[in-house]
Amino acid sequence: MASASLTRINTNIQALNALNALNSVNTRMSVHQLRLATGKRINSAADDAAGFTIASKLDVKAKGLGTALDNIASAKNLMTVAEGHLNNIQDILSQMKSKAMQAANGTLGDDERTAILSELEEFNTQIDAEVSQAKWAGTSLLTDSNLNFQIGVGTSSADQLTFNVVGNVSGISGFTSSDLDVQASSTASSSVSASALSTTNMDATFATASAFTSTTSISELDNGHYNVEVNYTTAGTVTIQVFDSDGENVIIDTDGTDGGASGNTLTKAVSEGDLSAIDLGVGISIDIGTIDTANAGSALFSVDYTRGGNTVGSQSSAQDYMDKIDTAIDYVSKGLSYIGSQVNRLAFQENSLTVAKTNTEAAYSRIVDADMAWEQLESTKLMILQQTATSMLAQANMAPQSVLALFGR
Repeated sequence: MASASLTRINTNIQALNALNALNSVNTRMSVHQLRLATGKRINSAADDAAGFTIASKLDVKAKGLGTALDNIASAKNLMTVAEGHLNNIQDILSQMKSKAMQAANGTLGDDERTAILSELEEFNTQIDAEVSQAKWAGTSLLTDSNLNFQIGVGTSSADQLTFNVVGNVSGISGFTSSDLDVQASSTASSSVSASALSTTNMDATFATASAFTSTTSISELDNGHYNVEVNYTTAGTVTIQVFDSDGENVIIDTDGTDGGASGNTLTKAVSEGDLSAIDLGVGISIDIGTIDTANAGSALFSVDYTRGGNTVGSQSSAQDYMDKIDTAIDYVSKGLSYIGSQVNRLAFQENSLTVAKTNTEAAYSRIVDADMAWEQLESTKLMILQQTATSMLAQANMAPQSVLALFGR
């Protein structure tokens, strides 16, 4: 600091020193007053360049964690929508099971079973309504096995959770009454599609059988793929066998007449004449068109059978329907279990992100936020220094007047 000489008055060094001190105090005081006003230690990059850079990154991370927490909350809401409708479907299926059990009672007549069927059809309508209403952002949650909701559960692009109820329940393509195979109807409208793998000296076509045998060991085919073998011998006999996808024999009607005996092989004599609409007793019939009777013949067909609606018109059909409802309840339970596991996972992720966000904000606060008590102490100190510096500047401005004494005044 420059020294002052009282005999030189052109430049008042004492006053300049006091003014510089006052300006320094004012500058420092403005910094502390700004910190007290904003609550922040760093109000610009100049306050702490390194701290500003670190704090900016922490702020971005904290905001990203907040967004991830919002995403998780939305995901939980989405899953709750699916869970609520699946719970309703499960309740409906439970009611349908009770009605099917009632229809399986052999003491009921046709009128009673017709009334039960009508109620089951209404239940089917409500199941389909539940599936239709289970939507999020216009997208159905319970009908598409290829649907994947990508949910951000972290701050990086790799932190993703895929939500797909249908795709995680093996064996179904949705939760409608048709997908669950519990669609009740007064008739079982099944369908058959067949293609010839090999034929020799004969041909045949397939159709859905219009009548079913009443033999207790025969039941309608399940949905699936089957092979049908037809063989003709020169002795004038046609034999038919049906095999499932595992190559196992399917029990069929052995003579093609309603109520006939059951077994592995149906036998027909060509001499009987008409070989059309031979009912196999399992939901399909075969129409043998032409046979070269002079030579042995054979044919192998690939058959895809799609089972139609479910009836409760008899005790046995009601019992079959009960089994299907049990299977449907199992599918719905698996869907609910999947949703529950996803919600639990999100709960843990939410707790983890909440802790991370709190710690990140704490680190940001330690760098950026002002210590209000310390800033107040500094401000008070500088206010006193401001007053004393102002007083010293006033006194320094009066000092050159002492030179007047040299002039006898």
